[in-house]
Amino acid sequence: MPTFSVNLKHTVESCAMFNTEVKKKFKEMVSKREEVARKHGVKILSAWTSVLEHLVFYIIEAPSQTSIEDYFKEIGFAFWKA
Repeated sequence: MPTFSVNLKHTVESCAMFNTEVKKKFKEMVSKREEVARKHGVKILSAWTSVLEHLVFYIIEAPSQTSIEDYFKEIGFAFWKA
């Protein structure tokens, strides 16, 4: 299975450490991550966070880039602000 590097960045305003709405959504989602990963065929090999820079780095095995995108959308890590 292919291995991917995923680098996520968020603003201070959307950081779960400072935004109570985002923190609530994050806590709700945490218990569903493994189930959603299995659904999309995604295996998280490693994850690191640079708290001060608001960056998250993942190493992931997945069947495709689309499956990774679908995983992050479903757990709420990737979304469009309207």
